[in-house]
Amino acid sequence: MEEELIQKKVKKEKKTRSDKATNIIFDCLSFICIMIMAVAIVPKTLQNDTFYNVKCGEYILKNGIFHLTKDPFSWHSLPYTWPHWLYDIFTFVIYYISGSHWGLGFYITTIVLTSILGFCLYKTSLKLSKNNKVVSMITTLFTIYLMKPYIAARAQLVTFILFVLEIYVIEKLLETNKKRYGFCLLLITLFIVELHCAVFPMVFVFAAPYVAEFIFLWLQELDLDERIFRGILRALKIVHIKEEKRAKFDVLIEKSKKNVESRKIKREKRRKNPYKVIINKNKAHITLIIFLIIALFLGFLNPAGTGAYTYVYKIYKGNTTSSINEHLPLTLIENKGYATMLAITLLILILLDIKIRLSDLLMFAGTLYLSLKSRRQVSLELIMGMPLLAKFIASFFEKYDDKLCVRLKELATTIVGMLVVVTCVTLIGNDLYKQKKMEQYVDSASYPIEATEFLYQYMEENGIRLEDLHLYNEYNYGSYLLLKGIPVFIDSRCDLYTPEFNGNQDIFSDALSVPGFNSNYQEVFDKYDVRHVILYSADDVNMKLHQDENYEQLYNDGYFTIYKRVD
Repeated sequence: MEEELIQKKVKKEKKTRSDKATNIIFDCLSFICIMIMAVAIVPKTLQNDTFYNVKCGEYILKNGIFHLTKDPFSWHSLPYTWPHWLYDIFTFVIYYISGSHWGLGFYITTIVLTSILGFCLYKTSLKLSKNNKVVSMITTLFTIYLMKPYIAARAQLVTFILFVLEIYVIEKLLETNKKRYGFCLLLITLFIVELHCAVFPMVFVFAAPYVAEFIFLWLQELDLDERIFRGILRALKIVHIKEEKRAKFDVLIEKSKKNVESRKIKREKRRKNPYKVIINKNKAHITLIIFLIIALFLGFLNPAGTGAYTYVYKIYKGNTTSSINEHLPLTLIENKGYATMLAITLLILILLDIKIRLSDLLMFAGTLYLSLKSRRQVSLELIMGMPLLAKFIASFFEKYDDKLCVRLKELATTIVGMLVVVTCVTLIGNDLYKQKKMEQYVDSASYPIEATEFLYQYMEENGIRLEDLHLYNEYNYGSYLLLKGIPVFIDSRCDLYTPEFNGNQDIFSDALSVPGFNSNYQEVFDKYDVRHVILYSADDVNMKLHQDENYEQLYNDGYFTIYKRVD
């Protein structure tokens, strides 16, 4: 008998070691696949935001962050603070270390950050799906694929990582009620404030479903209607002098108390066996709320002052959201991958017999609303919604076939299985990579590389100082001119050029009114004393300037044209 027990114990220990080895191998396999997919989707061509990040980082390291009173990069006199000073420094360090290969440096950095984002999504999906590795791996790879339009060397990529970590930390806090996860939440919030203070309110938006779940439960247990009813009865009891009337009120008050007790019993039964929505009673909610209140004050620890609290309001109050593509409402037919993810999630929730936490339902509904309001927020729905989708799919397998995913995991961790998985992911990734293989790090058709060199040569030959150039440029390539040290009319820091941020000048609207067939360029150029102009050669207004005797063409390389104003 003892020998049998010993043998069973040995077998159990061997199985445990085998399961641990299988899990480690599968995690490594998942991370390799995530890296392959990251290499496949990360664009080589840099975005315009990266250019001004570099220049801002250089300025901060030379001059500090607190003495600045006006923007040092445009030739307008505009107030400016640093909304993402820490990310600017990080960007400049990459630029400086990479030297002449700075384009490659940003490309590699973006691949690394995308891989970290993928691994964070994988770990968060594991946490939500009760360690279902197969489902977590598949949904993570699908998320990275769908995130392709939103991956770039921008501050938002770092904040994507931090938002995913926020959800992971909140889930761990609610599971364990350990204070260290609360301090991790504060640290994440502080990093978001310093790296990209504009998205600081999103910390509380993503925490809101958990707080709402607590408030709903608190209101439910409060039995406010019965409390009010008993209060009215007690007041009426005091008014009546007759003893028999007062006794009737006592009976009604006792009946109300019994109703409350009956409700409590029914609530407990519903919690143990809910129909669809699970509402868990958790003391850790109070701990979470306390740390969120502390986190609320961290927004002041930024050189932008109250900017962390007011930036989003000012942006949506202004006119940039109707002019910049990423702020426009989402059209589902144009985003088939996202529509597929949404359809799968809704079908699982509606048709299948699985249960969902109230906080998960609120998270999914809230991020869905944000994504439909603005294309930019689709990325948030993906990084928040896909771990939830992993949880729903895992719940389905747990209910109907809880061994299938285990068998698939064991199969995938064999030598043949690993080769098959890596080969499939590589083939998919190669197909995506081929689309960007010939891309340049700085696209000469999008950014005035040669035209900038000509401008410096022209200024040197004609004795023109930078501050006297008064160059009009378009929105999309202003940041590249800024990087090269040329004072700009406008760049992709759109907030800087709107009245909500600078007090009274709507430079953004004026800048956008110049290009196009119905251009009012003369009015804008007179208003701002524009002396030189650089335009995309394909712009309709370029033809008008070419025929205008008040403008002399200085340069044309097929992509960009430069004019001098001769009047």
